[in-house]
Amino acid sequence: MLTASGWLARQPKPFQAEVLRRGHGLSFRRGEPIYRLGDPPGGAYGLVAGSFAIVTAPPGAEPMTPHLTAPGHWTGEGCFLSGEPRRVELRAITDCAVLSLPLDQMQRMAAADPDAARRFGEIAMLDIDLAIRIIHDLLISDRDRRIAAVLARCAAIGDAAPVGQDELGAMANATRKQVNAALGRLAARGWVATGYRSIRVLDPAALAAFARGEGE
Repeated sequence: MLTASGWLARQPKPFQAEVLRRGHGLSFRRGEPIYRLGDPPGGAYGLVAGSFAIVTAPPGAEPMTPHLTAPGHWTGEGCFLSGEPRRVELRAITDCAVLSLPLDQMQRMAAADPDAARRFGEIAMLDIDLAIRIIHDLLISDRDRRIAAVLARCAAIGDAAPVGQDELGAMANATRKQVNAALGRLAARGWVATGYRSIRVLDPAALAAFARGEGE
C-alpha cells in the first residue's frame, strides 16, 4: 500500500526500502490516539489500512477535525523539520494499521543522506496541498456544494466513509439538520447512500463536479 500510493510511492525504490526497513508496524483500535496535540517530538506515520482523523486548532481554540485520511497518507514529519511538539492530533476512527518511522531513524537517514531531509519535507508539501483543498472546500458558499466537496474528499477512504452526520457537519461547517437535508438531495441524485455512522459515496466524480459548480 505505502509504495503504491501517497508520499512514499513518489520516492526512489532504494529510499522506499530504507523507510520500510527502519519502520515498524503498529495497530490502533477505533477511538485510540496515535499521538496528541502538544505531545513531545516523534516520528512519522504512514497509514496502511483504516482511517484516522486529523484533529487540530490554533492556540487557545477548540480542536476540530478538518479531514479524514485514506491509506497511503503520511503525516507526523513536522517534528523532524522543526524539533517542536506535535501541532496536530491523530485519532483512529476505524481500526488502523500504520507504519511508524521513529524520529531517530529519520534523523539517521538524513545524516547518512542529505537528500533524505528534502524527501521528508515533501510530506509537508503534500500536507499544504491538502490544507489548500480543505480551505477551498470550506469557502464554498452554497451549503450543498460544500458538503458534496467534503464527501468527495472522503471518498478516497473507500465506498463507505466512516463518518456520521455530526462529523460531516463539523467538517463542512453545517448543522446536523442541514447535513441531513443535503444528504437527502444528494441521495436523490444517486450520488450517495447513508447507513449507520457511515455514508457511501456512490459517485465521487459527480460529487466533485457538483462541488465545483458544474452542471445544475
